[in-house]
Amino acid sequence: MTVATPEIDPYDNSVKEVIRVQNPHPPAPMSGQPRKRGLWLLFFAIGPGVLGLAADNDAGGMLSYAVTGAAHHLLWFIVGLLFMAPITYVVQELALRVAFATGKPYGAVIQERLGRHWSRINGVVLHSLNLVILVTEFLGMAMGENLIGIPWTLAVISAFAIVLMVTSWSRYQSVERVLLLISALNLVFIPAALLLHPSAQAWRLAFQGGMTAPIGFLMLSLAGNAMAPWMIYWQQNAVWAGRVRTLKAGRADIVMGVIAQIVMAAVVLTIGALTPIHGQVAQNPILWIAGNDGRWVGDLFGLGIFNAGFLAACTISLSSAWMVRESWSPGIHARQELPTRGGLFLLHLLTLAIAAAAALTVIVPSGTLALWAQALGALWMPISLITLGLVARDRRTMGLMAIRWKRQLGLAAIIVLFIGLGILALIAS
Repeated sequence: MTVATPEIDPYDNSVKEVIRVQNPHPPAPMSGQPRKRGLWLLFFAIGPGVLGLAADNDAGGMLSYAVTGAAHHLLWFIVGLLFMAPITYVVQELALRVAFATGKPYGAVIQERLGRHWSRINGVVLHSLNLVILVTEFLGMAMGENLIGIPWTLAVISAFAIVLMVTSWSRYQSVERVLLLISALNLVFIPAALLLHPSAQAWRLAFQGGMTAPIGFLMLSLAGNAMAPWMIYWQQNAVWAGRVRTLKAGRADIVMGVIAQIVMAAVVLTIGALTPIHGQVAQNPILWIAGNDGRWVGDLFGLGIFNAGFLAACTISLSSAWMVRESWSPGIHARQELPTRGGLFLLHLLTLAIAAAAALTVIVPSGTLALWAQALGALWMPISLITLGLVARDRRTMGLMAIRWKRQLGLAAIIVLFIGLGILALIAS
């Protein structure tokens, strides 16, 4: 074991030393031209951060973006997205640091630092929130299938079967690679937007309007879609599973994920804002878009929603299962085997089955449920961020990688922001 000597800056330089200790024999640098080497490094950096943030643009999130865009005030929402981008990066990068400093799953870290009782309470609440989000994923997948003529019940059952198969058939690394390849289908929202051909008046209407009370709730939902509590667990577990080898690679991965998330969210917001207002958008946003923008736009949008729901259902259900096991079962469990190995499979199966059954029977309009699912996650974010901050500032847990007062103040500001959005949304309600 190589012994690391602390350097002058205990925050940044210590990261190099910790990584050097964990990986004393790094791979030899790639030969060839710097540009080619940079492209290869960029390609291999794509991983859990990109996947987690792509999955956070889930079916419920995309449906809520379409409903939000239909309210116009597009300038406010685009600015909100750009404002959330650095916040998302800061939180995910902090989760990445905690993972490297501790070398343990996040649930185990919370148990050691804050106690088993809080770990279990937090696990139950987040699992419940994830269950609501999973309902919107199955709704989105079923709506996409229903658009091409598949009966609703068969659409939900087939969506359940596909998600269960993909999340249970192979090791985590293989599942992640498959999902990353499939995530490229999210790009279908771009040609859907290009096929709109809106008038100049439609553009003017999309950007009209000042800040009003209902916009506060839509902003809360937007923030909850940009940064969800389950993403912290996903990032931490990805490091624990061995998919992120260095902090630098993890940072690059998160940056790419944030950029992709913001771009696709802005595209879907714009689709909603430029679609003529005829019919009830909240009832079924996909049918609303197909009815007003034409079958081609509707089919592409439906495919994008199906894909977004599929990615999110896989990643959120896995993250939720890991989280509950870490909160209730002592010890550290391997991630190199099947993601839902052993008794974890029963919890995973039950969670997906309940969400699919709810999608068959839910009477709340899909657009409304999507907005509330994202908003509920945002309301719990201050608790999640306080928990993350208490762990990240503790030197007994983090060592020299513990965050210092400037970053603690930055995290406190983010917490205040989410609390403020929650209060604004309650006033709007």
